Amino acid sequence: MFVLPSSASIGAAQSFATRSGEGGLRLRVLSLGAGVQSTTLALMAAHGEIGPIPDCAVFADTGWEPRAVYEYLDWLRSGNVLPFPVHVVSAGNIRDDLVTGARGERWASIPAFIRTVTPAGTELPVYDEDENGDPTIVGTRIVATERVGVGMIRRQCTGDYKIVPIRRKVRELLGIAGKRSPKEPVNGRAVPASPHGSL
Repeated sequence: MFVLPSSASIGAAQSFATRSGEGGLRLRVLSLGAGVQSTTLALMAAHGEIGPIPDCAVFADTGWEPRAVYEYLDWLRSGNVLPFPVHVVSAGNIRDDLVTGARGERWASIPAFIRTVTPAGTELPVYDEDENGDPTIVGTRIVATERVGVGMIRRQCTGDYKIVPIRRKVRELLGIAGKRSPKEPVNGRAVPASPHGSL
């Protein structure tokens, strides 16, 4: 959850953002992933169990979320569930972008795990450091038995498909979209709400 303390009311005819006596723009935004943690926070805030209540929530749609996420989101956005609006933003469809990326047209990465297999008998380089501390090949060795490695590829989907669209919406709500950041501070603190959509 990205929390910017606020005295703004959701019913305000102008922007969500207000100027406080302490200086700075103030806005409370819940980064809503529509999973367990952020849904719990939204419902607890709606029932007064935690506070202060957000001015709004923002859901970043990757276009390829599980059906249960969209069902929760529809329920949360239906009448009488949350007393604050839920804005839906998107940077595109991650699945379509992955398919396009496979054709070499656009890069999209997800937190995918990979498995590499090095067959027995493979010749591998042996490294050491030279006088500058740079790696250098000093020989080779033969792998006696098959080796299997597991790792995760580089990912940037959280930034591209979640953080950037949410920040863009927050800037829009603050009235600073397309402008330089204000000289006065935007007071706030980051509170982790979900491994999927924290700002």
